[in-house]
Amino acid sequence: MPRSAPSFDLVQYLVKGGPRVRSQDPEIQVRRDVERAFYYIRPYVMVATEQGIERRQRRIPLGFVDEMTMKEAKQAKQAHMVVINNGKFLLSGQVAFERAIELYTQGALPLLAAPSQSKYKGYIDNRIKPAFGHMQMSEVNTQAIQLLVNRSNLSWAARNDLRNIISAIFTHARAIGWWAEANPCVGVRCGRKSTVREKRIPTAEGLAKFLDALPDTKICTANEARLIVLVAVVGGLRVSEVLGLQAGDIDAVRQTLTVRRRWHRGDLGQPKSESSKRVRQIGPLASNLLKQRGNYRPTDFLFGREDGNPPDDRALQQSVFRPTAEQVGIYHAGFGLHAFRRLNVTWRQQAGATPIEAQKCAGHASVSMTFLYTQTDEQRERQHVESMWQRLQNTRNDASNSGLTRA
Repeated sequence: MPRSAPSFDLVQYLVKGGPRVRSQDPEIQVRRDVERAFYYIRPYVMVATEQGIERRQRRIPLGFVDEMTMKEAKQAKQAHMVVINNGKFLLSGQVAFERAIELYTQGALPLLAAPSQSKYKGYIDNRIKPAFGHMQMSEVNTQAIQLLVNRSNLSWAARNDLRNIISAIFTHARAIGWWAEANPCVGVRCGRKSTVREKRIPTAEGLAKFLDALPDTKICTANEARLIVLVAVVGGLRVSEVLGLQAGDIDAVRQTLTVRRRWHRGDLGQPKSESSKRVRQIGPLASNLLKQRGNYRPTDFLFGREDGNPPDDRALQQSVFRPTAEQVGIYHAGFGLHAFRRLNVTWRQQAGATPIEAQKCAGHASVSMTFLYTQTDEQRERQHVESMWQRLQNTRNDASNSGLTRA
């Protein structure tokens, strides 16, 4: 049955200074009236009750006499007393984990980008609070977190997110002096890394059919939809970066666009990272972007609707991109504008760019992320295999012509 929280506010009690620190040095005792004798101490500890804070004497086992020397018992005692003599840290473990979540959502979560805030809040409300909200911080241990991760019917990436969010809650609690122990998430494992949805890119022919089939909708015109896709393909931009483009970001003379901001479901903010702020060569697409806008001010969004704001990426996916992809036969689970960003990373390297150049163009923080985005085109892979077979055949023919025995 869930433990009820104390009627007095333990959080405010700790904020105001907490208990008066009392240094204790209890004697190590031995209990011998049991099957295996063991060392123990009986210090006074702080306990949160409905009436307030009370000091209660507790027996704390240190170890069995037949497995531990007195010197080792003294070391174990010291480790316990460091925490006990700091009453604030001892009491912080009795704070309801739901309060620790509140402290995190008020103090740390607002510092993240809007997309991350939305994702983290979803995990907290739907998974973390229902599982641990009624427990004390000290009860949310490694085993409890591991069981939650194991039970979650999530992909590896989602399980990793779940663990990392719980870890962030404990990290924030430690930073403000509410947690003295090790982060319990350190030993939690997410299992073998796997992906739920296959990462695929369209062929050049599939892309051409898709662009030709894009329709006029209430969300945007067919031309605007094509330009959104082309910016992702040619510039390698994230969908939030494409929607955040303003007329002043386009230089028709230098044929470039500059990524300065992102638009995510009504929120205008900075790009995902510093490496995401970048200038990209986009060729003749620069002039086409400005032409479709007509009369404009530098601060006008390129794909603004009647109210001046860009469309929602979910509406674009549901009403424009997915139906068109299904119509031309290139749709698959996980298809979206991000597929064209992967296409940019892949084609760029096929055109001769190094992985480092592809990383900078995509605005990735690491080459390893660029590697995950790089896909092998089926036709190109077939050319690789045919080339290897041809080389093998030539080698075998040379060996045969030299009088060597064919393998």
